[in-house]
Amino acid sequence: MRIFELLESRLPSIKSQILADVEKHGPGEYFVRFTDSDKLGFSARQRFGQTPDVDDPNFDVDYIGTGQGRRALWFYPLSYYLKGDQPYASEQPYVWLVKLKPNAWLQRVRRGDKEVKPAPQGQERVGILRMSDPPAAVFFAPGYELVGKYYDYSGQHRRHGLVKGPEKPSFFDKVRGYR
Repeated sequence: MRIFELLESRLPSIKSQILADVEKHGPGEYFVRFTDSDKLGFSARQRFGQTPDVDDPNFDVDYIGTGQGRRALWFYPLSYYLKGDQPYASEQPYVWLVKLKPNAWLQRVRRGDKEVKPAPQGQERVGILRMSDPPAAVFFAPGYELVGKYYDYSGQHRRHGLVKGPEKPSFFDKVRGYR
């Protein structure tokens, strides 16, 4: 038996860990985020640094809009992730599970929406929930609580040669023109 198969059989899957945490933390709206770096916060280091809000003339439900608009973090609804569809960037090793705070509100946005709606009384508008395929929650303010972070050990296994990369050509290979 290869070590990879042994590791994969012993480690619980990320989905099972997420379901256990959701059961422990109770009902609410949950979202997941995939990243290749172990960071989460409103900073320029994130993949989606900026995106337009609903009232921006460049806003479209299907348009990501990186590089313009407000600072934002993108998440996927947990229900979409658990359906088995593979959301964008799901091959990244780090998975974050967050829960919407009780006083936070995400405006649901469909095609054709062009106005920012006020939050219900007692709640704060922290972003939008794009009703596209795939659906995505775009947080403009930190309106979530971090529930758990997970690392995909078995999915990130690489053979030794793939980790280090190909051998560097020797001096004589360079002279001969091999690169």
